[in-house]
Amino acid sequence: MLIKVAIAGIAGRMGRTLAEMVHAADDLELVGGLERAGSPFLGQSIEAGLSLPSAKSKIVDDIADLPAFEVLLDFTTTQSTLAHLATCLTRGAAMVIGTTGFTADEAVKIQQASTQITIVHAQNYSVGLTLLLDLVQQTSSKVGAETDVEILEWHHNQKVDAPSGTAYALLEAVKAGRQNAHGSSVHGREGLVGARPAGEIGLHAVRGGDIIGEHQVLFAMNGERIELTHRAASRSNFAEGALRAARWGIASGLTGLFDMRDVLGLDRDLSD
Repeated sequence: MLIKVAIAGIAGRMGRTLAEMVHAADDLELVGGLERAGSPFLGQSIEAGLSLPSAKSKIVDDIADLPAFEVLLDFTTTQSTLAHLATCLTRGAAMVIGTTGFTADEAVKIQQASTQITIVHAQNYSVGLTLLLDLVQQTSSKVGAETDVEILEWHHNQKVDAPSGTAYALLEAVKAGRQNAHGSSVHGREGLVGARPAGEIGLHAVRGGDIIGEHQVLFAMNGERIELTHRAASRSNFAEGALRAARWGIASGLTGLFDMRDVLGLDRDLSD
């Protein structure tokens, strides 16, 4: 039985990659796509708009106009994702959310919705990056809170937020390793900042060219340092992870809010 998949933001960079991979998969069916109001792709079939043979469904701007779907892949904006969330609740459809930048109040809405449907929400769907998060937490727990930690990230010049959502996820991994959820962080440094405060974690964002994504966590100690780095060479890595999350969500049948660590079985045994 094919899993019926809809994609929000289907004509964007990530949306196109997802559409191509869903269309090529033999266990998934691309049943519809969403785009923003005013998009030149509205009203076109996915086949015509994205050059995907036999994808006859039209691209629409209202999720209510989509045919029945089992899971929505959403890499859009916070406002759009929350609007789509309401319809997924009504339809009982799962969501794989790649949107970043939610406020604390908006995150609560996602958490509340997850009591009724399956939601996988990750800052980054790369399997390699997910493993990096695990390594960072483990390393942070071993080197001690006195070790200086810096988080650096590089992205293309069209990325609108900084630091990246993944950088914040790495920050939380460092804090979790230290068992200090309230450790201080600083975004770059300028001027006479004085000696580095104990326990401070630095975050730095670079924007330029067509860099898909690179993240590095530096653990600096006296006489030695550890650098943990992940570089993405293609968006297909993120898309593969998102599809893996979609398959996992449907197969598990679990309601709740999950991330890629759950999908990869890194955090806990969900069979208990």
